[in-house]
Amino acid sequence: MSPIPPEIAYDIQNIHTALTYPMPDQEALVNIIGRTEYQQLVVIARQYKATYQTDLPEELDRRIIGSVGSLLRSACMHKVLAEVNYIHLAGKTFRQYETLRKKDTALEVFCEILVGKTPADLQELQEAFTVVHQTNALEHIHSYLKDDDIAKAFFTEIVRDKEEKTLEESEIETEINKLHTLLEAVNLSELLQFVASFTTAQLGIVIRSYNSYYQDAHVVSIIKEKVEPANKHCHDHLHILLFAVMQAADPARHVALLLE
Repeated sequence: MSPIPPEIAYDIQNIHTALTYPMPDQEALVNIIGRTEYQQLVVIARQYKATYQTDLPEELDRRIIGSVGSLLRSACMHKVLAEVNYIHLAGKTFRQYETLRKKDTALEVFCEILVGKTPADLQELQEAFTVVHQTNALEHIHSYLKDDDIAKAFFTEIVRDKEEKTLEESEIETEINKLHTLLEAVNLSELLQFVASFTTAQLGIVIRSYNSYYQDAHVVSIIKEKVEPANKHCHDHLHILLFAVMQAADPARHVALLLE
């Protein structure tokens, strides 16, 4: 086994010390874990278990109650396993879900994890969910959504295996016209199916091309000005639509808005 870098050994010792207090030192844990690169966190978690015979993510979740513990736990897990955990817990709660942000509902958790992923990432996530929980991720999500057929159809289309191919100019023009028709019709369910039918990269191209063609009317603005007033009773579905559109068109700005 290769030697542990001194800085990682130091972090492991400090994490262990912070967890041994009667009241864990949350500030120290957040400072250590928050400033550490993801790959280093994976090494720290693995070495912590080898040194103390204790699973670090589980210990963080056990000793620190609430969203801070959940966030620290997930930070030290393999990213895919953390997302599997989010989906599994989100589908089991009928209250406001605290793990990502206190205002997130389980439906929003499903959206934030699944929307924006490549087909390969979605396949990896679904396979991992099946291995960990011996059940299908989509079936799990559907069991939570119950009678929400619109959301069920959206997530079914999102996780469907798609080919990550470049759209031809003629295809982009066709999709722009289709999107324009759907926006004018303010048909929320069909708009959701439309955006879910593409990979994130393809949808981004369609939306940016639409915005370039209709320079005085961008997709997000039209949704807020026309689609939203016509579908006031469908707040969750509007959130999903805006999330998918913004994540595809400008992911960096979307992340910044989410963190405001």
